[in-house]
Order: sequence, then C-alpha cells, then structure tokens
Amino acid sequence: MERAPTRCADATDGADGPRTAGAAHILRPVETPDPGAPVPLAGQIKRLLLITAQYGGIVLATLVALDVACIVLGVFPPTYHYGLPDVGWVASPPTGTMHEDRCVDYTTGTTYTYTRNEDGVRTPYRGAELLADSQSYLIGVTGDSQTDLCAPNDETHAGVLEKTLNASGRRAVVLAYGAGRYSPLQDYLVFKKSLLKYRPHVFVLNLYTGNDFYDMLRVDDRPHFVRSGSGYAIAPPVWYLYDAPGVRRRSRVLFALRSLAKRTGVQGFIERIQQLRAVAAEQGKGLATVAAYMNDLRKSSEPSLGYPAAFSAQMLNQQLFFHRFPESRAESIRRVRALLQLIRQENPGMVLLLSPLPSYELAQQQPVDSALLRTIARLPITYESGVQEERALYDTLRVLALETGWLFADNLRPLQAYKGPDRLYNSFDYHLLPPASEIIGREQAETLKASLLPRPGHRTTRSGLQAIHHRCKAKARSA
Repeated sequence: MERAPTRCADATDGADGPRTAGAAHILRPVETPDPGAPVPLAGQIKRLLLITAQYGGIVLATLVALDVACIVLGVFPPTYHYGLPDVGWVASPPTGTMHEDRCVDYTTGTTYTYTRNEDGVRTPYRGAELLADSQSYLIGVTGDSQTDLCAPNDETHAGVLEKTLNASGRRAVVLAYGAGRYSPLQDYLVFKKSLLKYRPHVFVLNLYTGNDFYDMLRVDDRPHFVRSGSGYAIAPPVWYLYDAPGVRRRSRVLFALRSLAKRTGVQGFIERIQQLRAVAAEQGKGLATVAAYMNDLRKSSEPSLGYPAAFSAQMLNQQLFFHRFPESRAESIRRVRALLQLIRQENPGMVLLLSPLPSYELAQQQPVDSALLRTIARLPITYESGVQEERALYDTLRVLALETGWLFADNLRPLQAYKGPDRLYNSFDYHLLPPASEIIGREQAETLKASLLPRPGHRTTRSGLQAIHHRCKAKARSA
C-alpha cells in the first residue's frame, strides 16, 4: 500500500525534480556573514570604544580597590613638599644649630663647604652673637643663585664685601641669604623673614639683570605682585611644584598621578600655557604668539653645555619673553619701581644699596663663547640686541635707585674693564666665579665707604647712620 507524502517529504522534494505547490511557502535560511568581509568604520569605532570601556572599568575598579586597601591598612602614605606662603621656598631652612652646607662646582668637579648659622644664613656667627654685637655694621644681603654661589663664604661677593670693609678699618659683618630662582620681591621677603631679626644697618639687594625683571612677572610657587588700584599688592603663591601648606590627601592613587604630572613637567606645562594665554590676551595676541615663544625656548637649549638650559635660564628667556610680549617689559619696570618704593617706605631708617649683577652676555668678556653665539643664531633675536636691552634695564635701575632713595653699586663698569686671564662666569651654567665676586664685593664696599660709612672713631654708628639717611633723602628730593 503506498504512503501519502508528509510535509517533511514535501519540504525536501525538488532536489531531483520539480517542487510541489506547498514548497513556495517555505522560508529560506538567512545567509551567514562572511568573516572576512569589511566592517563599516562606525562599527569598528563602536567596538573599540566598548572594549576600551570594559578594560578601563576593570583598571579603575582595581585601582579603587587598591587605594581603599592602602588607606584602610595605612600603607604607602603620601609624602609632601610643602611650600612656604611667605617666601615660596628657602635655600636652607632653619635647623637651630650651626652647620656646614656642601655644593659641587660642576665645571671643575670640586666640592665646597660653607657655614650657615641656625637660621640658614651664610655666616660663621651664631644668632645670639649677632644680636649682642653693638660694635659692627650689620649688612644683610639677598639675591638669587648669583648670590648663593657655590664657593666658600669668603670667596662670594658678600664675603669679599665683609673682608674689604674690615680691612679698611670699618668693622662689618655681612649676612648673606640667596636662593636659586628667587625674584627681587622674594629677595626682600626673605630679608624680612631671616635677616631683619638681627637689626641690620644696611640692606644690599643683588638684582640680577639677566632674568630678574622677568621673574617679577612670574606667577607660580612664589609671592608676586598683582595690580591693586593705582599700585600693587602682594599675592600669595600659586602652588603647583610645591604642595600647599597644610594640605593632606588620603588617596594614594591620586597622589601618584599628581606626582607623575609634576615630575614629567605636564602640570607645569599646562599651568604655563594658561598663564601665557592670559598675557597674550592682555596684549592683543593669540595662541600663535604663545606657540612661537615656547618654540623659541625649545631652540634656546644648547646640548653642548653641561646644563643645556643655561642660556635660557640666565638671560635668553627674559629677552625672548619681552620680544614676543613687548608690553611686559614696561610692566616689569613698574613692578621693580614699586618694590624699591615699598622697601624704602617700610625701612625709613635703613641704608639701602641696589647692586645690579649683570649677566655673562652684558659683561661682554672676550672672546664671547661660541656656544652662546650659536644658540642666538637659532633665535629671532641677536647678540647685539640682547646686550642693548639688558644695558637699558641696567641703566633704568640706576635711575630708579636715585628716585627711591637707594645707593647704587655700579658693578658693570669694573666687570667690563677686567682684562685678566680668568673667566668671570663659569661655562657650565654661567654663574659668577670668584674673580667676578672679588670685583663686585669691592665695588659694593667702595660705594658704602665713599658715600656713607665713617671710619671708627670719626663718628658713632648712630651718628654715621643718621648722615646716611639725610644723604639718601637729599638724593631722593633732588630727583
């Protein structure tokens, strides 16, 4: 007996012959995509983002778990490098005891030691001795790294100043406190913080003309001037290299990320760009000027030097900044004038000596190092224009000193007149060497001797200082 065909049989019929009528309603299976076929770009991006989000979530969850575990267990606590709100930072914090500091002269490899007292001042005298000394002229000296030189105390210009005055019969003790990267405002603030307690008779401000005008404009881990009405006020530091005083952080992960940003310079670079954009906007310039200035700084690095950024740090950065942002030059002069006026107002009974320290470029010792000329050739400035600009700033200080009742030590004249065989600046980072310090210290001493300080026995200390004050006031009035 013949079986009737089923639906299954109908569905498979047609392989060897014609299909039945019911086969027209059977759905064909969907074709499987070819794995080798190209995937649309939008799909690739979506897939990549999904994978990134998945792995990112895993990493984030792991970091959070580790962070919480470290906090609970109290391991790997963050370390801090606190800044100082009154001065930014110091070269040597108070230790409470006399101690010896060390430095290495990288030009020769020589290690020098020098004495600091319990307050970090470069002097062999204890604080109690200085406070009890009523027979000596006490002279406070501050400045940047061109004051805090790597040399024995008696071979710095502060030490030469002290030796020269004492050799002339005028008993003097010079208290020096310099710190690398200080601005002139910081020079004065650290004078008030570390030296004023000794009741000095004279304050010597060493203003380095190679970069101190630019430093008066910087907004970073240092107190700085800001406009206030018709004058200026001192604003607190903006912390990014140092930690804000008293800040405490619990997260180890965030601390590590922040430390990495500091060490790689990312944080400083971002902060710098923000500040430069603000300066550019004030002067009607744009991001292109900021980029050009940053490119100039890159090209000012000289790989043949022991410290490749030496020329930029010591002189070229200031020139390049004023070249790209020309209105800043006049603003820096206004701030220096305001600082000199402030110091005079706050110290009406003190002898004030403005002592400009010229850069290697301005001193023009011959022959000029080929590395400097080679570096300048890559930049939109010239050697001659750099000398001319810094000389104009130097001469401006002479005028400002007269206007504000300061004495003026003309260190440039004897430095340019020097024809000896020794270098005046080292070739590693272009700081002053002992032969230059000898010239500067003697010039400072001669300014004080010739103009002001009497020999012992001719006048008492008090009457001599009164004569000083009258002469300074007379100079200010005549200006």
